[in-house]
Amino acid sequence: MTWGRHKSLVSALMVAVLLVADAGGWLLNRPPNTDCLPEVSAPEGGTGTRAIKTVVQPWRGMHHVYGLFIIPDRFAATKRYAVTISVDGVLYYCMWVEKSLKRRMSPEHGEYLVQEYVPTRVALWFLINGLLGDLRRSENWAIVFSDRDS
Repeated sequence: MTWGRHKSLVSALMVAVLLVADAGGWLLNRPPNTDCLPEVSAPEGGTGTRAIKTVVQPWRGMHHVYGLFIIPDRFAATKRYAVTISVDGVLYYCMWVEKSLKRRMSPEHGEYLVQEYVPTRVALWFLINGLLGDLRRSENWAIVFSDRDS
C-alpha cells in the first residue's frame, strides 16, 4: 500500500469518526421523549397528580424505573393520560399511555395506587446528562389527565 493511499484512508476514517461523534453528541443532548409537549404544557392541558414515590435503579434492568401515584377515583376509568418528568419547569419526558388505569390497592377510600414505568433508556439519558438525582425526586414526576376527550 502506498503512502498516498494510506493517507486517504486515514483521512476518510477521521471524517467518519467525527461524523459519528457529532451524531452521538446530538443524540445524548436531546431530551428522550417529548411527543406530547404541546397538549400537556398548555394551561388548559389537564389535571395532574404527582408521584408519591419513585424507584430509579436502571442498572438492575427493565422495570426498575417507575413512579407510584395515588389517583383519585374520578380518574380511575381514564383510558388515556400522560406520564411526564419535568425538572425546574422544563419538560424532559412525556409519554402518552393509552390503557385503563390498573387498580392495585386502595390506600384510602376513593383513591387508587398506580405504578407507571419509564423505559430504562430514559433513565440512562438522565444519568448521562447528570440529572439522575432530579429523576429520583418524586415531585418531578406527574400523571396528567387531559381535559380534552381523546
